[in-house]
Amino acid sequence: MMKKKLILPAALALVLMVCQIIWANKALTVTKLTVCSEALPESFSGFRIVHVSDLHNTEFGAENEELLRLIESQSPDLIAVTGDIIDSRRTDVGIALKFAEKAAEIAPVYYVPGNHESRVPKEYTRLTDGLRTSGVTVLEDAAAVLEREGEKLCLAGLTDYAFYGRFTKEEGIENTRKRLSSLLKEREEYTVLLSHRPQLFPAYAACKINLTLCGHLHGGQIRLPLIGGLASVGQPESGLYTEDDVQIVISRGLGNSLFPFRVNNRPEIVVVELQKGE
Repeated sequence: MMKKKLILPAALALVLMVCQIIWANKALTVTKLTVCSEALPESFSGFRIVHVSDLHNTEFGAENEELLRLIESQSPDLIAVTGDIIDSRRTDVGIALKFAEKAAEIAPVYYVPGNHESRVPKEYTRLTDGLRTSGVTVLEDAAAVLEREGEKLCLAGLTDYAFYGRFTKEEGIENTRKRLSSLLKEREEYTVLLSHRPQLFPAYAACKINLTLCGHLHGGQIRLPLIGGLASVGQPESGLYTEDDVQIVISRGLGNSLFPFRVNNRPEIVVVELQKGE
């Protein structure tokens, strides 16, 4: 009799926990960050970037209408997409392109690929062709110059190093540093870099990138008390980090990949507002 009394509450608790996990995996949230720098041109003070990462073919509402509505509500000047917009295990280019097409109606969209795009080269070609047709700027080891009131800001984007082969972490950092140095060697403007991997921060710092936007780690995917994210133990998981004059913003991202769910880790978009000053 006692066992039956214990089984019912335990089963109810399990059901409630599962329901909470299911809800939280679709419960979008907004993280707002202010990034200050004396190097920022005055005319870009107040410039708002909505940072989208690691969508992994996830949909929030029909054709991502909930996600798009949330992005639009933030009144962005620019939308930055930092890789893994598709998932190599269940690739659906159509979902990604529908999202990108609608996002481009809200604000200019700039995109860099992640490691998942590198695994499906045929689908990636279709993806980038479709993105460009939709008006999205694809930054594959490339840079663009944004202008406001006669002042300039450099927006650079890196192709994930997985496109270039297999590397150890140290080799990946060196590969990235060389590509960045070549890309930005004559640039003097305040620079915002879009790159998929936060683990390459030593390369971004070596090249003195003012601000880098990254994703990849999914905020650790499953977050446990006192431990943090299981997928990113010992690594920065999300938020704004500063070292000297170099800053990096890491997004928890939106979708899931190897693990089919998140725990204590709601999907997010990050709104980065640039401000002139310390």
